Amino acid sequence: MKKFLLLIASVLTSMTMLAQADYFEFVDKDGNVVPDGTTLTLTEVTTEEDVFGEVTSTMYSHLNLRNKTSETRYLRINMFIERIDNGAYQLCFPMACKSYYDVTNIVTEGGTIAGNELKDLMTEWIPTDEGGCDVTLTVEVLNMSGSILNPTYTYVCDGPTVTLHYRNGIEDVVTGDVTGNGQVDIADVNAVINMMLGKVEQTAAADVTGEGNVDIADVNAVINIMLGK
Repeated sequence: MKKFLLLIASVLTSMTMLAQADYFEFVDKDGNVVPDGTTLTLTEVTTEEDVFGEVTSTMYSHLNLRNKTSETRYLRINMFIERIDNGAYQLCFPMACKSYYDVTNIVTEGGTIAGNELKDLMTEWIPTDEGGCDVTLTVEVLNMSGSILNPTYTYVCDGPTVTLHYRNGIEDVVTGDVTGNGQVDIADVNAVINMMLGKVEQTAAADVTGEGNVDIADVNAVINIMLGK
């Protein structure tokens, strides 16, 4: 009986944790909800000149975080910079803005968002040249104990995740994407076959194996990529 009650308590605790993961949601500049797990590709560059005449290029994400509940909630941000070709990436949470210049994985200090509040995270890449920057932000739901002046935060569960895919003056090349539509599918297989048979002009994208020519090996390579092998 005791083991059964412990099992029930464990299930209820797990259900509570899952419910708490739904406290927050990412929102874009137009007020649209950004679904959990979304990758946002950002290519717009804003050029600004300060009072000293110095020009800075900034790529804003305009990403906000909303507390969906009517109560103050506690959280921190798990930030993983997977790629940063140049410049600095900035994140402002919970209070001060901090800049990062290299690939890194950090977890911010705990903070709060009031009930129904929409908070601008001021996440932006400040590039100094062409290139890319990839950053994944994951909300970590927290509980808070102690006083407001001296809080203690404990991790509860993960909330929503979003990946920011900044591209400044470059385009990603998807291996096997012969047609250039951003994905690898049967159309790419057909395109490679047509090039191999001389029906259409060969392109560099069709040489998937990098051997300098388009042949059956490239067809097989595209099929394997399409099947996730």
